[in-house]
Amino acid sequence: MTTSNADFSSEQLKAIGSPVGFVGKLVITIYLLLFSILLLYGLVQFWPPPTPPSGGSTSASSVTFFYWPIPISEEVRLILIVAMAGALGGMVASLRSLYWYVGNRELVWAWMLMYVLRPFVGATLALVFYFVIRGGLFSPQAKISDSSPFGFAGLSGLIGLFSEQAVLKLKELAETLLSKPSPGANAKPQ
Repeated sequence: MTTSNADFSSEQLKAIGSPVGFVGKLVITIYLLLFSILLLYGLVQFWPPPTPPSGGSTSASSVTFFYWPIPISEEVRLILIVAMAGALGGMVASLRSLYWYVGNRELVWAWMLMYVLRPFVGATLALVFYFVIRGGLFSPQAKISDSSPFGFAGLSGLIGLFSEQAVLKLKELAETLLSKPSPGANAKPQ
């Protein structure tokens, strides 16, 4: 079911496009800052310890997250690092956008949902890229210790920061591997 502007009253349309007041700006800023701090804390806590010089195994370990010990495998640890780094990239993009629109007095309610959802989009896209890269460029016999968390975290942060470009790159990849679908009746170019 699709909706059009005719489905909304003129008051509702004005409210969506109306400027965000001080309280709204304060709430979204606090949300973005606290979520960023939580992601940074999570990255530090989940970051793998240095490998022992004796070449000991680090296949399973424990992470303490807010005084809660969590047993975790190295593969799951890397997946969580990728997701948190992607979300952090999305947070950076949201914070940059927020201070620009607030500074120019152009922040409107219609874009508030984007600020809330962008970190989740960044995390999800980072995971998709991780699975594509890990599945396509690494041997199935490759151990997790053969990969660098720095490289995956850096790429994930970039994907979260530039999520629009990342989606377009995934689309190019999909159109190379799969047949291109025919456009729908209501298709609009991105």
